[in-house]
Amino acid sequence: MAIEISTRPGRSHATLVRAAVAAVLLLSMLAGCATSGEPAPPPPSLAEIVASARAGQSPQQIIERMQRSHAVYRLPASELAKLREQGVPDAVIDYMQRVHLDVVRFEESVRARSFYGPGWGPWGPVHGWRDPFRPYPRRF
Repeated sequence: MAIEISTRPGRSHATLVRAAVAAVLLLSMLAGCATSGEPAPPPPSLAEIVASARAGQSPQQIIERMQRSHAVYRLPASELAKLREQGVPDAVIDYMQRVHLDVVRFEESVRARSFYGPGWGPWGPVHGWRDPFRPYPRRF
C-alpha cells in the first residue's frame, strides 16, 4: 500500500518533508523526556540505617541515600526515640521527621484544594467511588 502525498500549488515536496521530519523529531523528544529517568533505588530499611550509623557512615551519607531513594518514614515518636538509642545521629532523625512532615503538608494541601471533595467531580460523583469512612445506608 503506497501513500501518495499530493502537494498544493505553491508547496514544494521539500517543505512537506521538512514538516514531517520536524514532527518526528518533536515526538521523539517528547517520548525521550518521558522515559529518560532511571528508577530510584529501594529505600533503606530502619535496620540498614542503624547498621550504617554503627558502621561509622556520616549523617550526610545516610541522608543522601534516603534522598536518592525518595524514602519517607512515617514513624511515631517512640520509634524515632529507639533509633536515637540505637546510635542513629540526630541529623538523620531530624531529616526523617522533616520529610514526613513535608509529605503530610503536601497531602493536606492537595486535599484542601479539591473543590468538590474526594470522589466528586463537577458533574456529580465519580462512578464506582465510595467513601470508605461513610458506609452505605442500611436498608431494612
